[in-house]
Amino acid sequence: MFSAAIRTGMLGATRRSLAAPTVRAFVATPMRLEDEPQSVVAERARKHRPVSPHLSIYKPQMSWVLSGLHRNTGVLIGGAAYVYAAMFGLAPAFGLDMGSVAMASSLAALPTVALVGGKAVLSGCLSFYVFGTMRHLWWDTGRALSNKGVFTTGYVAMAASALATGYLTFF
Repeated sequence: MFSAAIRTGMLGATRRSLAAPTVRAFVATPMRLEDEPQSVVAERARKHRPVSPHLSIYKPQMSWVLSGLHRNTGVLIGGAAYVYAAMFGLAPAFGLDMGSVAMASSLAALPTVALVGGKAVLSGCLSFYVFGTMRHLWWDTGRALSNKGVFTTGYVAMAASALATGYLTFF
């Protein structure tokens, strides 16, 4: 149902163009029958569209990797806050105690590895999000917008979040 045509032609009256015709374009267009609706033609064209390789063809760069991590840590922290708020609000309906004494005793009952691991994940996400936000606010003032500035602020944000994560996890 697709018609494909390769059009060749002369680019001009020069000797070079007369010697070898050049390929100008490859045209692949769906042919529409008189009795079929346009939506069928469009669906057929979508099925034959090439798939984009997306991120797999790009070399990871610090700017977009840190931007993605900043976004994901924000989603994780916000999602955890929403889940805790929902649990706190619905706890009385289910007969659960979500008070501070009950939460402290529940956390104290966890193994040390689980407690330290949970603190590291939560503090790592929180500190990276905070320092990444400071980085974006610094850019909003019009500073450090060059490649060198982007890399410098990226390294500063990573180092500060590593130090803050260590402090919040173990102290």
